[in-house]
Amino acid sequence: MRHLRPALALIFATTLALTSACGDDGSGGQGEASGAKLTMFAFSSSPAEDAVLRKAIDDYNKRGKNTVELKVLPEYDTALTTALAGGAPPDVFYVNDNKLPDLGKSGALEAIGDQVDNPGDFYDTLKQSFTYQGTYYCAPKDFSTLQLVYNTADFQAANLKPPTTWEELATTAKALTKPGHPGLVLAPEFYRWGAFFAQAGAWPTDDNVTKMTMDTPQMKTALQYLTDNHKAGSFATPAAVGAGWGGEAFGKGLTSMTVEGNWIVGAMKNDFPSTKYAVAELPAGPAGKGTMSFSVCYGVAKASKNKAASLDLVKFLTSPDEQLTITKEFPVMPSRKSLADKWLADKPELKAFVSGADYAKKSVFVPGFSTVIETFNDGIQGLAKGNRQVDEVVTGTQKAGSSVLG
Repeated sequence: MRHLRPALALIFATTLALTSACGDDGSGGQGEASGAKLTMFAFSSSPAEDAVLRKAIDDYNKRGKNTVELKVLPEYDTALTTALAGGAPPDVFYVNDNKLPDLGKSGALEAIGDQVDNPGDFYDTLKQSFTYQGTYYCAPKDFSTLQLVYNTADFQAANLKPPTTWEELATTAKALTKPGHPGLVLAPEFYRWGAFFAQAGAWPTDDNVTKMTMDTPQMKTALQYLTDNHKAGSFATPAAVGAGWGGEAFGKGLTSMTVEGNWIVGAMKNDFPSTKYAVAELPAGPAGKGTMSFSVCYGVAKASKNKAASLDLVKFLTSPDEQLTITKEFPVMPSRKSLADKWLADKPELKAFVSGADYAKKSVFVPGFSTVIETFNDGIQGLAKGNRQVDEVVTGTQKAGSSVLG
């Protein structure tokens, strides 16, 4: 989960027809609830997460009720798209929140979100991320939020405290900037800059994703703030310092601050264990605190012939005990609200990430909106490089979005 990949257009033109032809009516069939042989698709996040997932599936198989064949796939999107379009999907599979609208529209998913145990225990924002046109399709397995990661040694040397406002962030970044070392590095994309939009009270669309809302003073304020700090040299992109992502720039000491999710913890432990750091909530903007949440759910295929058994597997994986076990070894957070304190018991330094759940914006839009994000990202990259103007980016993204939303 280091990099949240931008939403890719999934082509499921034939999926709806295929699922209608191949799927059962959801009522189950003889022997479906037990003794079923299931296939599960997952994408690889890290060796640690892969190992924990395999252990969870082994534990489920040892119960003797059903048998699951787990496939952790390097080319996940291609494999899943091919399986769905071919009418032979896995029974259970990972669904990125930004892919949910396309899968919901195509009819590829069985709606099981409210069928897991204690569905009200999941964070509302996460439930919204996996809801399309009023249908809650799948229970989130875990989540991450964006917050400010800072080098404690650099802050101590400069006698600085974590910034709490935009003005303080700009001042702090400037104080930490030196040749070849900008104070803050963040990726030039919607999935990082979006946190600042939320802090300004701006967002690309209205809450119902029915119309574009790019052309507002709040959006222009956020874009101008980020542009001005890049122009000043105190904010920079990972590429500008020769890094592939914010965590790498931070871990190599090429910057003193970055904006990343809790996935950075594993990367720091594995790749940069000597770097001392802490995490603080992102500074508040004109409209207050703001961040973004990212999640994955356990989807059940509409065309599965083992829906009851698939639901049984999802119930197991989203149970409180299993969630705590799965999230203990790597720092994604349990999607159940009731587990927050238990999860933080041995990770108090990560409290800022959990706090973000109360005010995070979901990054999900509607089918086909990935092209709008691509247009927006192109504009954001231009702003970071200094070869685009805020009004130009606002107008271009507004136009691209209007053509999708109508």
